[in-house]
Amino acid sequence: MEAGSESAAMPTEPVRLALFGPGGFGRERARAIHSSPLTELVACYSPIAAEAEACRRDFGGRIAANPGEIWDDPEIEAVVLSTPNQIHLAQVREAAASGKHIFVEKPLATTVADGQAIVAACEAAGLLLMVGHNSRRRERIRKMKALLEDGTLGQVVAAEANNSHAGGLSIQPADWRWERANCPGGPLSQLGVHHADSLQYLLGPVARVLAWQRRLAVRAAIDDVTVALLEFESGALGYLGAHYAVPDLRFVHLLGTQANVRWDRATGLLLETEEGRTQIPVAENDTVLEEIEEFARCIRAGTAPEVGGDEALRALAVIEAAVLSNERGRPVEIAELLG
Repeated sequence: MEAGSESAAMPTEPVRLALFGPGGFGRERARAIHSSPLTELVACYSPIAAEAEACRRDFGGRIAANPGEIWDDPEIEAVVLSTPNQIHLAQVREAAASGKHIFVEKPLATTVADGQAIVAACEAAGLLLMVGHNSRRRERIRKMKALLEDGTLGQVVAAEANNSHAGGLSIQPADWRWERANCPGGPLSQLGVHHADSLQYLLGPVARVLAWQRRLAVRAAIDDVTVALLEFESGALGYLGAHYAVPDLRFVHLLGTQANVRWDRATGLLLETEEGRTQIPVAENDTVLEEIEEFARCIRAGTAPEVGGDEALRALAVIEAAVLSNERGRPVEIAELLG
């Protein structure tokens, strides 16, 4: 398949979708499916009855009594998996066996090995795989990319990124995120993976990772403070932070020989040169809707999405390398994981 684009042909009829996991962020996926003329929400499934009922009431479609109803329905063309990390592989295998295209939330899986098995299952079945790394689609990241590509920044030699909040303090034992095996690196898997993708979108592949994780404040059996140092194949260096026990903190900085571009949730997007700072206006675009509509276009046109298996594996490999680096006390090569 060739890479998809916003100019790809419009679907001739809505793509018929089913949603697994309509609670939490899954509601955003349901909203996007419902609001787009390119997609139709046919069914949803959740083991939590109230989540499924709320989805049916607010966004239409029927409630599936069990996953088999979705796998066995020939009218359902594709599935959106907004489900816990550790069940992605099993669900993708079911979807592939039933001939349904697949959109899965980030991270692709809990391990690179499982992620590679997901990619292989989709390729063997000839099905589209798209992964929900929506952060790279934000207008601020797109504008950073444009400044990098038009030479405004000069040579980018370093990058800094952090995505943190205090959500780890409220995780309860019944939550799937409580267990380390389900959420490797704690906030690295859930928050840092956004920037593991965005930074590689901006600067190219990461070659090696040196990292530390600590469990300092949360009750759950996961780390909540994480720091990773990145070396990109280009030679640029980077910092990636993700913490689960601090007030909201989000930023991305690119540091170049001619200019720096910095986005912070507190200050917005700034371009810095020796002459001073310039504020760059940015809007909040609907990245979730953009993803769902690209998914539909790619299904109809037979094109590849911006974020497919390869891109998702590269982001996942950064997270796994960071976890292994902490365990082994040394840098970990991405090639060790991806082969």
